[in-house]
Amino acid sequence: MVNFLQNSSLLKNSRKLNHCLNCGNELGQEVNFCPTCGQENKDEKVSIFRFVEDFISNYLNFETVFFQTLPAFFIHPGKLTNTFNEGKRKKYIHPIRLYLITSLFYFFIIALVIPVDLVDKIMTGELTPEQIENSSDGIVKLNTQAAATFDSLKNSGQLDGVEELGINLDSMVMNTQSLSDLDDFVQDTVEQSRNDWKKLRTLSINPEISDSAFNMALSKTSFNASFGLESHQKRKFVANSGLFITSAAQNLPFMMFLLLPFFAFFLWLVNIRSKKYYVEHLIHGLHLHAFAYVIYGLAILWIAKTHIGVSTVTIGAFIGVSTYAYISMLNVLKQGWFKTLIKFWIIGFFYITAIALALSIELYISLITF
Repeated sequence: MVNFLQNSSLLKNSRKLNHCLNCGNELGQEVNFCPTCGQENKDEKVSIFRFVEDFISNYLNFETVFFQTLPAFFIHPGKLTNTFNEGKRKKYIHPIRLYLITSLFYFFIIALVIPVDLVDKIMTGELTPEQIENSSDGIVKLNTQAAATFDSLKNSGQLDGVEELGINLDSMVMNTQSLSDLDDFVQDTVEQSRNDWKKLRTLSINPEISDSAFNMALSKTSFNASFGLESHQKRKFVANSGLFITSAAQNLPFMMFLLLPFFAFFLWLVNIRSKKYYVEHLIHGLHLHAFAYVIYGLAILWIAKTHIGVSTVTIGAFIGVSTYAYISMLNVLKQGWFKTLIKFWIIGFFYITAIALALSIELYISLITF
């Protein structure tokens, strides 16, 4: 392996020129970059074999660093941050590269599992007619069984004396039997909502329907919400709700990247008396976000593909990421466990609030621009 990398290095050296291709300045074979314009001294016109050899060389070098990074990243929270801030920059993957790799994985999973018709499912109650029918049958059957059991207990005298406690048995029977009526009401409401949304979708894509006519039809449904949108924007949302989901998913990575400086600012603010620079907290934030992307990405993938233990996996992922972040803060800040815990709670509160606010803004921007 060492010989191969040395040979690749010799191949790269053999590609140096005696002049700069960008500005024409004369260069020596030992010059790696042009002192005039800064362009790398390398001939890009090479054979396919040399091109492949250079690629393999760079890949193997990345692979070595990558596998060195994984144990420290997953098993030793804060180690990557401390190592980088100590000036050891070549041993592990650069924080920004690690962040980009993990965020690419996470947002790829998000795009993979979010259905394009998510808005349609939300607007229609996320239930098909078959599911409603099955649900209704189950509830009615349960209500019938409950009423029969109640009547049996009453007739056998096992409920004698409960009137003394102020309980009206006839009222209880009436309330039990009225559950069927409540279920029918819910079913009718969901069905009406579904029909309204289908009608609005049909009207929104009909070129013969004006925006004012569509807005009038919209005002007669339960979906008449302003959100500061014009009539044509509401119509566009109804007609292209799938594109809205796509646009929102595409904007999420950019939103989270913009939030990173705020997270680092929160870290810096609660540790303002320490001797650490803001950029050191930014590096810490990159590593923490990278870990969160991996864990939450795997959790989302598991839930989407298996539908097993949804609550357990969700809570487990949250606890895992929170514990990792807390231990990482302990190792990086090197303060007492209680003091670090208080800071962890403060940062978590403000950052979750910032995420919620940013997500609302991101969804609104996606809504008016998609």
